[in-house]
Amino acid sequence: MKHLLFFFILFPFVSFAQTRTWYNWKGFPLEIFERPDIKSRQIGSLAKGSKVDVVEFNKAKFFPIYLCYYGDTVTIRPEQYSNNEKHVYTLQSEWAKVVISGKEGYVPAAYLVHLPLKAIHRKKTADNYTPETPIIDALKGYLGKPLTYKKQQLEKQDKNEIHFSESYTFNGGYIYKAVQQYMEEGGAGGEVHTIFLPGFRLHEAVLFLLELQNASSYRPEGVKSFNRLKSSYDYFSWWYQPVNYDVDGNEIKASNIFAFQYNSEGSGTGVKFTQKKNGVEVEYSFGGC
Repeated sequence: MKHLLFFFILFPFVSFAQTRTWYNWKGFPLEIFERPDIKSRQIGSLAKGSKVDVVEFNKAKFFPIYLCYYGDTVTIRPEQYSNNEKHVYTLQSEWAKVVISGKEGYVPAAYLVHLPLKAIHRKKTADNYTPETPIIDALKGYLGKPLTYKKQQLEKQDKNEIHFSESYTFNGGYIYKAVQQYMEEGGAGGEVHTIFLPGFRLHEAVLFLLELQNASSYRPEGVKSFNRLKSSYDYFSWWYQPVNYDVDGNEIKASNIFAFQYNSEGSGTGVKFTQKKNGVEVEYSFGGC
């Protein structure tokens, strides 16, 4: 069977908020180049999490970042990628002109986020296990104590079924809602987590979700990223879904929705980014037997 990869090149960077100070969320030191081209001379680097002043954003040239299963746009193994449409979404990043130590240089803007990066996850244990941090706890690490909280029991088909929602609001207009539905304790089912990020751009929302998940703590063996600069994007674990549907199965034609999915035997996970006028809504879901 022949396996095909489909690339979609879109341009989500239409404008940035008028913020001069940005932070390196690349997950690694961020290379600074003499010109808006990674083939030009590297004149320095910015440590992970460090802040930098941006002079301007250059839209004349773009830098591609591949959003797909761990950045692997080439290696196709049927047993690993079964039941997945292998579409690749290409983020076309602007270049940011930055000033560091009195020197001007350029970095791909898609590695910059307007929030400071924080250490919100617990370290690995002695046996190399990384404890999971619940999304709400990770959000509190960035946003502080919620302003409001509401828990609601939802309709159940059986007395043993677990079905409820939890909603939180935070300072600055951040909103988080989680819905859990399982047939019974420890049984089949799934969860949907929805986060509204005010003032965010698409790439910021992607990096923020990966940080909340502590995505860099795991990477499957033998999967190679073909992104040109090593970054947190290499831990993105879904395939792009170019066609979206509503709950009734009707196709949705919307240029502001970016959906991704990964299916494995008996389970699946997905994420959807919806660009809105005043920010980005992130919907992260998973479930299985």
